[in-house]
Amino acid sequence: MRHSYQDMFRPEHESKSSIAWGASALSMCALQPPLWPLFSMGALALSCYRAYQTVDLYRFRASLSSLLAENISSDEAIATSKKHFAKGGLWIGKGFKWTQQHAEIARQIMYRNPRDIKAPPAWLPESVMRAIRPKNSVPLKGDAIGVPWIHGIGVEDEHELRLPIDALHGHTLVVGTTRAGKTKLYIQLTTQIIHNKDVLIVLDPKGDKDLENRMRTECEKAGRKFLFFHPAHPSKSIRINPLGNWNNVDEPATRIGQLIDADGSFAAFAWKTLFRIMRAQVADGSMPNIKVAKEYVQQGIEPLLERLIAKRLVSIEGAKWDQNLQSFGTQPARGKVSPIKSERLEQMIGKYLTMNIRDEAIDSLIAMVNHSKEHYSKMIQVLEPILEMLGSNELGAMLSPDPLDLSDKRPIYTTSQIIEEGAVLYVGLNSLSNKIIGSAIGSILLADFASSVGAMYNYGKEKSVYLLVDEAAEVVNEQTIQILNKGGGAGIKAFIATQTIADFDAVFGSTARTKQALGNLNNVICLRVKDTDMARWIADSFGKTSAKNISQSFSTGSNSSSIFTEFNGSSGYQKSDIEIPLVSPDLLTRLPGLQYFAFLAGSTLYKGRLSIINN
Repeated sequence: MRHSYQDMFRPEHESKSSIAWGASALSMCALQPPLWPLFSMGALALSCYRAYQTVDLYRFRASLSSLLAENISSDEAIATSKKHFAKGGLWIGKGFKWTQQHAEIARQIMYRNPRDIKAPPAWLPESVMRAIRPKNSVPLKGDAIGVPWIHGIGVEDEHELRLPIDALHGHTLVVGTTRAGKTKLYIQLTTQIIHNKDVLIVLDPKGDKDLENRMRTECEKAGRKFLFFHPAHPSKSIRINPLGNWNNVDEPATRIGQLIDADGSFAAFAWKTLFRIMRAQVADGSMPNIKVAKEYVQQGIEPLLERLIAKRLVSIEGAKWDQNLQSFGTQPARGKVSPIKSERLEQMIGKYLTMNIRDEAIDSLIAMVNHSKEHYSKMIQVLEPILEMLGSNELGAMLSPDPLDLSDKRPIYTTSQIIEEGAVLYVGLNSLSNKIIGSAIGSILLADFASSVGAMYNYGKEKSVYLLVDEAAEVVNEQTIQILNKGGGAGIKAFIATQTIADFDAVFGSTARTKQALGNLNNVICLRVKDTDMARWIADSFGKTSAKNISQSFSTGSNSSSIFTEFNGSSGYQKSDIEIPLVSPDLLTRLPGLQYFAFLAGSTLYKGRLSIINN
């Protein structure tokens, strides 16, 4: 496809041409040749046209050295977001559509010596410079991060950008290094979601105070219920049972089992132990929780087994079921010691087995109490640390709430209840202080959220729910992939933020698995990145385009049989099309703070910038 080529960094011939045509018009007015009014008006028109081209060129060059920064109030942001929400989208700042022309100009700049990129003439008055500089631009500091010309090459076409809500069901990947603007983006998004009355759940591993305070403030303005969970602030937090929602009884065991740092038979034994305990809890009429599971794993399941057998025998023989228990006692073989310490429990098991009753929950607990204690202690070592971390002290009370404890006034919630009530939840994971515990809390809460999503999906109860996860690699798990795969059908709109693709490689074990997981994200918002692999991967997803390549050739020579003063020479210019990335990976590593590239709905690429929202 043919397209025009324009070198925006050549000498400004238009200014000289404008002066020449202007002088020609004045000369005709002074000399008054035949038809001088007509010719002078034509010369003046050409002078004005060339002057316009000169100003346009100076405006372009001024925009390359101007850093755009805009502060707006919270009320202005809310008003703007409501306007865009009425049109079916979330407001994500200002920007322009990135096209082949911008890619070509960016390539010209990167391939030039910086001294060859001329600024507007120094002799221009400051009033003229203010007029041609972009609105909301600030002087560029020498130590500023990033290069402003990336946004400057298209600032004249800048307009407000909108992320279509229909595209959010495909979920969004947010990429950016530290201090690139991820928190500011999340502040802008959460402010809109809160005032749009949608359910919002935010998982923040590092616990950003700006984000938390903004969400709290906006909930007060909008009259929304704000729920806060943070291990470092237990007195201010709600209590959540992450095992409170499940469709199958094996799900609670899986949520804890996936946190175990073990493979093979150890992991399988730990999961089997948890599953047997939690299935028995359900059969006993109680809800599984981490704290009780820890007690049964460490202290034994004999009390639980006694209750289950007693309930089953009562259902068969009534209240007098235990009158003949003594007749069911058994003597261990010579030299053997019974693994069951309670004589009454041993008699109950004997009667249960004699009656040939079959109950999976009871049978599995009997197998556990008869298991070798030495082998059990060895195999269960991989499970005890995670139960100790999540089921002890204050955190145990927060994640395993006891509704019968009247001394604890903190409210108790499940994720399904939060969704049903249309609340806003902020979860700070305190990963800076304890990364292991923070990651475990985030993973198990995401698994609980996935179960709630699954129930909504299965029963067709679609509800608009936004899930925002920062530093997602610290909490991502297989259930998160299920949310990305199937959550859109249940009304879930997820934003997954990370700094680098290598963070996910460490979680999934391979780059191929990472790309498979992130391939579920149809929208990409990329702020400044430092990881070159991540930059190349993002740039490749944006696609390719073509650019004009100008090459010059010169040659001189002489014929030895000719006179020495005779020589020949030639010069040539060749213009050809070459394939280039629509966005070079180098651009992604040079973005100033709060600036981004956005690939929305799998179709359109934008270059944008965020505004700073003040209270």
